[in-house]
Amino acid sequence: MSPSEMLYILWRRAWIVALTFLSAAVVAAGVVLFVPSRYDAEATASIDPGSINPVTDMAASPMSTTLIQGNLIQLVGSQRVALDVVKRLNLTSSPYIQAEYRASSSFGRESIDDWMAGTIIKNVVAQFEPGTNVLSIKYKTSDPNQAALFANTFLAATIDETIAMKAAAGDQTARWFAPQLQDLRRDLQEARNALEQFQSRTNVVAPSANNLGSDTESAALGAVTTDLANARATLTSLQSRLASGATELAADPSDPDLQLINGLKDKIASAQAEIESVKNSLGANNPKMVSASANLATLRKQFADATEKSREHLKQRIASVQSQIAALEMAQAQDQKTLIAAQGQRDRLGDLQRDVVFKLDELNARERVASQARLQSKLTFGDISPLDKAVAPISPAFPKPIIVIPAALGGGLTLGMILALIAEATDRRIRFPADFASATSAPLLGVIQATRRGRRLGDERRRRLLAAS
Repeated sequence: MSPSEMLYILWRRAWIVALTFLSAAVVAAGVVLFVPSRYDAEATASIDPGSINPVTDMAASPMSTTLIQGNLIQLVGSQRVALDVVKRLNLTSSPYIQAEYRASSSFGRESIDDWMAGTIIKNVVAQFEPGTNVLSIKYKTSDPNQAALFANTFLAATIDETIAMKAAAGDQTARWFAPQLQDLRRDLQEARNALEQFQSRTNVVAPSANNLGSDTESAALGAVTTDLANARATLTSLQSRLASGATELAADPSDPDLQLINGLKDKIASAQAEIESVKNSLGANNPKMVSASANLATLRKQFADATEKSREHLKQRIASVQSQIAALEMAQAQDQKTLIAAQGQRDRLGDLQRDVVFKLDELNARERVASQARLQSKLTFGDISPLDKAVAPISPAFPKPIIVIPAALGGGLTLGMILALIAEATDRRIRFPADFASATSAPLLGVIQATRRGRRLGDERRRRLLAAS
């Protein structure tokens, strides 16, 4: 469709455009003149979720900031804050409000305070300015002074309820911890009593940092084991001496038998040397030779007796050492049993001590959390503080003639043009070649243009026909 055709259609349907335009103008005028003015008052507050909590010494995370903002928006529009506003402004004392309540459908089903709170909630809008931590509380009503009063009261009630909720949550947590702490203290006392009873019954004391090596049972077992090893080594040495018949003093310098035998050996060697020295100069029957030979024989007899006596003493020592080894082996077995029993007692003692330490740590941790909760319940400040108070607006937020009238006129004109085109589209009469092409598939052979004279003749013929009829 060409622009000329569109203009022709609009000209033919100008009454639709004009009617729609006038209707929009009348509606705009009615809105401006008869719709009650609405005033919006806005109060703002700033939240500081990144501040350090004086109780927990921790700052809020970015995700918790989003959560705090959502909670504050819900809190502003909650029944709790609205009831606080109703009580602060004493709204239900007005006879007019009471008459409206009695005439409403809520009369008898809910209190007047709840009804009034539900009414004012509908007019409050809370939101955070994009990209900021500024909370905006806007109240909408027909009275500018009342709008400012309600916005400021909603802001004050929100701040107070935030503090009250934080304190109530801390107090509730502290009350919840009270029976838990009592149970933990009772469990700790029972663990301590069990530890004391076990120590009194077994007389076992855990080694401290200063006496880590004072393990009596281990020390006794170690001493017995050492004595047993020494005794076995002594027995082996004595048995080797007995089997080899060794009589050297180096085998045992402290043995008196070996000392006597080695002394006799020296004397025999001296007597033999003396006999050899005079053997060639003196005869065999020389009294000196006879005396020396008799002395040598006596020494040899004493040596043989001393050797035999040493063997007997060695056998006695071997038997004594064997008895000592048997006694030490029995003592070692007994000490091992004692050590095993003591180790079991110490393990049990360690378990009881660890149980006491664990319950003490758990009690201390719960007491710290309970203490933080009690401190939290006594906080008298929140993370939100007033920024700007609402003031009574001078001009209404709605309706604004400078916006309503141009928007209505422009919308009416646009809607009229759209309706005119729709009316033309629904009209099936053919007035243009394009209409003929869309109405049938037959080819268009030509167009006969009417001249001015032809049009005049046609108009006169139509008039005559109308007059005759």
